[in-house]
Amino acid sequence: DISDRKQTEAELLKALDKERELNALKSQIVSVVSHEYRTPLTTILSSAELLEHYSHTWTNEKKHQHLRRIQSSVHHLTKLVSDVLILDKAEAGTLEFNPTLLDVIALCREVVEELQMVTPELIAFQFVRQEEYAQVYLDEKLLQQMLTNLLSNAIKYSPPGSPVNFALICEQNEVIFRIQDNGIGIPPEDRERLFESFHRASNVGVIPGTGLGLAIVKKCVDLHDGQIAVESEVGLGTTFTVTLPRSSV
Repeated sequence: DISDRKQTEAELLKALDKERELNALKSQIVSVVSHEYRTPLTTILSSAELLEHYSHTWTNEKKHQHLRRIQSSVHHLTKLVSDVLILDKAEAGTLEFNPTLLDVIALCREVVEELQMVTPELIAFQFVRQEEYAQVYLDEKLLQQMLTNLLSNAIKYSPPGSPVNFALICEQNEVIFRIQDNGIGIPPEDRERLFESFHRASNVGVIPGTGLGLAIVKKCVDLHDGQIAVESEVGLGTTFTVTLPRSSV
């Protein structure tokens, strides 16, 4: 039957187009990751060599400084691998949504503490919540990925020592996460493509990055059937507000 054959051909062409898109994405990922890996690997190697040869002459503070550099670089590499795996699954349509009952306040504290461990001298977090304990059904891994990327961006694009405000608001039917920084801001012309993979704002300058973080955030929000809003002024800062439906007990 001619119509069946045409439909089969159309489906094959669609599958081929999707395959080409995924191959192009993977090539771009390899290129970006190869570039992004160099700096933290160089940092780890140089700090390890300096510790090996000169630590016996250093103060404890100087030793800890280099150990923190190594820890920060390892954290960066781990996050990079995690981002790539999540994006690859999302683009292939295999990223799963597995909500479980969790204490969202404890999870937020955990994410903040982990980031403070690797950037202690760079950031002052101000974490505000309405309750001391809140159980909700959310996907823990996706939520961690989403918050880590939003908070990491707030740190990265803010001046050293600048505060990042992180508010958690638990309403009856939804959970709201608001992250506000006093960083470089996002130009209006970049906002339309803000959540595209590999897109970076035109004012980032020499600040390193893959352009994957916000694309991953959007996919995590979408899997929760949530919403994300952005307010930003160049030179003054950016506020991201994520609203996720709440199933409470």
